[in-house]
This record gives sequence, C-alpha cells and structure tokens, in this order.
Amino acid sequence: MKLIGVACLVFLVASEAQAQGGMELGIRGGGTFTHGYTVIPAQTLSPGLELPRIRNSNNGIGVGFFGSVWARKNLDRFFLQAEISYSSLVLKQKAPIDRIDVAAAKEFGVNLPNIRPGTLYARLNTTTEPTLTSLNVPLFIGKQGNEGKWRFYGGPTFLFTLKAEAARTASGQVEASASLPSFAISQISDQVDLTNPDQAGILQVKTFNFGAEFGAGVTFLKRLEVDVRYGLPVGGVFNDSGITGFIGYATLTLGYKLAYF
Repeated sequence: MKLIGVACLVFLVASEAQAQGGMELGIRGGGTFTHGYTVIPAQTLSPGLELPRIRNSNNGIGVGFFGSVWARKNLDRFFLQAEISYSSLVLKQKAPIDRIDVAAAKEFGVNLPNIRPGTLYARLNTTTEPTLTSLNVPLFIGKQGNEGKWRFYGGPTFLFTLKAEAARTASGQVEASASLPSFAISQISDQVDLTNPDQAGILQVKTFNFGAEFGAGVTFLKRLEVDVRYGLPVGGVFNDSGITGFIGYATLTLGYKLAYF
C-alpha cells in the first residue's frame, strides 16, 4: 500500500508537470557500489549460552545494478525530478570471532553434535555477502546550468524491499580440551533469506525504508546523461534497532532522454 501511494504521487506530479510544459522523460541504467559495516549485539540463545557481539567490518566494495525511468520538470531556477528504479545493493563483510562456544557456532552452520554449552570453544573467521534487491522511488530537487549541460540535486528516496539474501561462509579452529585435541573447522557455506524471520532471526531486514540521495550529472549530445549519486538508508536496514553501523552506496549511471514536452 505504501508503494502504491508513493507511485500515485509520482504519477500525479509528472502528469501536472507535463500539462504545464518544460517536461523531460527518460531511462537510466548502471551500477551500484556499496560499502559499510554492521555491529550485532550479543544475544542470549538459551540459558547459559550466548552469541558474542560481532562486528562485520568492510571487506571490499560490493557491486550491484541499477535501472530506472525518470521524469524531470524544469522551472526557472530549479528542477523537480521523480524516478521509479529497480536496484540491487551488495555488501561485502568479514568478522573474525576470537572465542565462541561451539554450541553457539551452530548459528554459522558449524554443527558438531552432542556438544554441551561450555564444553568446547572455537575461533571463527566468517564472511557475509548480503544482497538487497529493491524498488525505489526518489524525489529530487536540483539546480542546473549552462543550458542544462550540468546539474546537481538531492532529496529523499523510498525503498521497498523485494528480496534480501545473504551468502555466508565460516571456517576456524576448535580449541583443545581435556578430552579432545585442537582441530580445524573446514569452510562451511550457506544462504539465508533475510526477509524470513525464522532464517534471519535478529538480521531480518525492513520491508520498507527511506533514505537520502545526493548527486550530480552532465548532459551531452542533447539526450545522453551521465550521473553519479551517493545515498544511505536512514535508520538502518534491519528491524532490530540494536544493530548499529553504517551502509552507504554510490550509483554510476548512463541515461537517455526519450522525450521533451
């Protein structure tokens, strides 16, 4: 319902702008480049068993895709622009965990049967690569110059999550105990649906979010446009407010003006 309401608002604004003239319509496509980190608070899994605080640090730039249709209303001193875009954001993260109860390590796919809490401990190296696919509706106000050859702009964007999955890997070393020598944990991989509360747990993502984006662009050959933007979700992407961190994304696109009115 939120998506329908925002889309109707964009349609009404575009229709009114078209009726008044000074309207441009176009398409845009390109790539997204995401970076950031996530801090997950300690969690009690059961009496006497705790998952430690985890800091997923940045592990390189994640590359995704972007495509949109846009409408721009040119006024005397500024312009208004609305879009409907489809994009994916990929975030690469890593988290070394210095000491974790092997019973709690089951949260990362490490499954050693018949291990009581407090019996064995391990050191893990984990990586996570979540991919968030969403439908976005940004609304911009901007300034242009040199007869529309350059522009800069900014404004809010409304994010509707369509799909969110995380590819995870874990490997490590189990500490020696009174009855067992130290041994390695081979690399384990799995996939988690971050929209499913049973799979995602504390990492379930929001189905609706809003953010802010700022950008600049140039127009050449009258119809071709190159734009660079930077944006970030406001208030984070997870349902659990205890998860902190930062996620930022840049977008590089090539656009084409389909029509003038």
